[in-house]
Amino acid sequence: MDPSSRTSSLDSASASAGNRSAGNQSAFLVLPSTPLPPPSTSSRRLPPPCWTNEEIPALIDAYCDKWNSLGRGNLRSHQWAEIAGDLARRCPSSSAPKTSTQCRNKVEKLRKRYRSEKHRSILSWPYFQKMDDAMNRGAAPAKSADPRPSSGGEMRRGIEEMRRRVEEKRKRRDAERNGGGDEGLTEAVGMLGDMLLSMEGKKLEMAMELQKLRMEIELKRTEMILHCHRRIFDAMSSYS
Repeated sequence: MDPSSRTSSLDSASASAGNRSAGNQSAFLVLPSTPLPPPSTSSRRLPPPCWTNEEIPALIDAYCDKWNSLGRGNLRSHQWAEIAGDLARRCPSSSAPKTSTQCRNKVEKLRKRYRSEKHRSILSWPYFQKMDDAMNRGAAPAKSADPRPSSGGEMRRGIEEMRRRVEEKRKRRDAERNGGGDEGLTEAVGMLGDMLLSMEGKKLEMAMELQKLRMEIELKRTEMILHCHRRIFDAMSSYS
């Protein structure tokens, strides 16, 4: 093979290889770079509203007034809106009036804090007394049951129990004072306790006498009814 033929063969092979490389490169598409969308800010939590020292007591009053007027039941949406309006009237200088939802959330936090503070021996929360007065403002007083006469044994046990409690209180008071307290005051307290016990004993005795009298009256009434029935029976027997 002469040198000219070998050179032409090498040129043909180089041209063929170049064509294949160009064809392979044309098979890839270059996509334009697209920027990623910015992260959404719709799920970002907003900071809680700021409550001033003027708004919190006013909210407590507005809520408890509405709560007590409705029988201390659950409040609806329009009633929370009324509380928000009442709060705005009580605090006209507020820069940002509170919504009904903000009032509801704040009241729930106040009530939760109030329940936790009630079990503490040292009160450091500045709004505890305000919450306690407002929460108990419309509470109905407890109804006392009418005393009923009981058996003599139960009455005596009740008197002994009361005397024992008074004696225990007196002993605890004397122990706290370590013997250095006012003996006259201790004696006066003891005399007062004895007087109360004596009065309770008399009340129980009167109740027992009253019960006994009622039983006697009921027995006499029963005897009179039986006597009348007997006379009617005798009269009907005499005519038969």
